[in-house]
Amino acid sequence: MQERNDRKGKRSVAQLVVILIMGALIGSIIGEVIGEFFPSSSSLTHRIFVSGISPGFKPVLINLYVIVVRFGMNVKLNLCSAMGIVLAAYLYRFF
Repeated sequence: MQERNDRKGKRSVAQLVVILIMGALIGSIIGEVIGEFFPSSSSLTHRIFVSGISPGFKPVLINLYVIVVRFGMNVKLNLCSAMGIVLAAYLYRFF
């Protein structure tokens, strides 16, 4: 039992971030698969599992005349990806 507690103590924030991102990705994939069974975008099931919110910010363009750099980020969050994040956090916490 002591060995298990030692392993839990050596976890880093980077591990948590990677696990949460993986949970979101797996949840999003599951949501897209479920959405394929309900192809009509007007159905309630399709809207719940596939549609979601997309928080982010518009791309910012930095023109240095030699190099043009564009920064931007957009995240699509639906019900299944949120459930994947919660499940990943639970697994991270207890295993």
